[in-house]
Parts: sequence; C-alpha cells; structure tokens
Amino acid sequence: MGEFADYALRMLGLRLPDDYAGFMESHGRKLSGDPVHTVSWLRGLGSRDFVIGTTLAFRSTVPKFRSDYVVIGYIGIKTIIINKSYEEIDEYVVIDSRDGSVHAVDSFGVANRLAESFDEWVGPELLRATLKERYTSNLTVIVFDDERKAEEARLKLLKLQREGFVDLEDAVVVVKDADGKVGVHQMHKMTRKGGVAGSITGLIVGSILLSPLFGVVFGAVTGAVSASLTDVGIDDRFMKDLAESFKPGSSALFTLVRRADPERVAEEFFGLGGKVLVNSVSREREAFIQAFLDGAAEDARE
Repeated sequence: MGEFADYALRMLGLRLPDDYAGFMESHGRKLSGDPVHTVSWLRGLGSRDFVIGTTLAFRSTVPKFRSDYVVIGYIGIKTIIINKSYEEIDEYVVIDSRDGSVHAVDSFGVANRLAESFDEWVGPELLRATLKERYTSNLTVIVFDDERKAEEARLKLLKLQREGFVDLEDAVVVVKDADGKVGVHQMHKMTRKGGVAGSITGLIVGSILLSPLFGVVFGAVTGAVSASLTDVGIDDRFMKDLAESFKPGSSALFTLVRRADPERVAEEFFGLGGKVLVNSVSREREAFIQAFLDGAAEDARE
C-alpha cells in the first residue's frame, strides 16, 4: 500500500481502489489543491489534501452522501429545477471504494455513474496529458471496420506529406483479417530484434501485437520499451482495451503528426469513416476529426 492509500485509510477509514491509489502515487503532485477555482492538470482531479478535506466535508454536511464514497475531483456547475425555478449547484467526482466505480455527485448527494472503474474513466485523458508533456507531435489512433480502410487513410496522409500539407513522423497500420490473423505495415524498418523502429507509435503497435489476444509473437517487449510506454501514460489496461477493440475484418491507423493543414486534411478524409480512439491534442480536436470521418463537415465547421 502506498503513502497516499495509507493516509486515506487513516483519515477516511476506507481502502482506495488500486487503480486510483496508483494514479495518485504517480501523478498526485501535479493535481490542484483547489480544483473548484483553478484548472487542474487532469479532468478536475484534486490533490490528496483536497480529496481528504472535501470527503470529510461532504460526510458532515450532505445527508445523502454515502460513506463508501471518496471525493476525488470537481466537475463544475450544473443547473437543476427546484420549485419551478432554476438553481445552480456544484458537481463533483467521487469513487466508490467498494467496487472502484466512478460517479458524478452534486452538492445534494445525488449521484450518477460515469464509469465502471477509475482507469476506464481517466484513461484517454491521462494519455493525452502525458503525451502533451513529452511530445510535440500529435498521436491519433483510428479504428476502421474494414481491413483496407486504414491503409487507404495512410496513403492519403503520405500523399499530403509529399504535397507539403502534413509533416508526418510515423504512420503504422494494423490489420486483423477474417481469420483473426494480424499484420502490421509501418513506415520505418524493422530492428534486428524484430521490433518496429522509429517512434512511440511503433512501441504501442509492437506491444499490441505481443498481446495474447492476437495469438502472435512480434519481437520482445524489453524493460526499456515497457518503461517508455508507461512514461507516456500507456499502461497494460489501455493496451488490453485497445487490443480487444480490434475485431476480425478490421484495421487501425496509428499516426504521429508534427504539423498539418487541417482544411486540406479534412478534404481528403471527409466521409472516410472510422472511430477515433484517442487523440493527444484535445477532446475538441478529437471531435473535429471524428466529424470529418463521419462526413459531418458542416457540423465540424460550426
């Protein structure tokens, strides 16, 4: 048990879920002590003093607040109707110490489930935040329900690069055919040990292909590679969830882009389809990319 978990156990009498406790040990110092009034490093999450202080305050002032809940962050203001008039109240993020699920709880104690686990809730945002700290390039992962679509998308990017509209650091395609066999196509050559050379994109793809979910062996994940993935916020759970999203007859495109002309890229990718799993810039930019993949150009421009 880590220092923060021990502290929470003493102060709150609760054992924190392992995924949240581990996150706080690694990243707790980056979080705001007052996420209600200042922007926190990640999703409104608060420091250990905020967690303990706010949880104790909720216990003493909110009758409906469950004793198993721990307040871990602040969401913002929401509007509710009381006696036919509109009222604004604060909404917080809590974690249920019994099963690790994450909920939104307002200042009246009314809760709504957000995710089954802390890792599930925070995973994409944590990836974005850590990538933004370490890399100037933008990592994007797009999954297609067609074996050929990812390669088609990559060829479009390579064309845009030749024309000077994109500065592409890496673009890796992973294909899973109807029989479940997995193949990889990368820009960079293979290393002598069988791994994908070049960038963090290759590390991600190499680790996915090593997963027993695919039934193949692709090189060997050394301690250095595993450490590199952890450094950018890509943990085993994220890799497992990503690997499980690939179904037979699908493909995925992993790209690392330094610079791009958004209008020119949008023209090429409009209506191509696919689902954006993660984009390291922002949720707004992710929605923008998804809109063009879906063919919703007008909505994306508004």
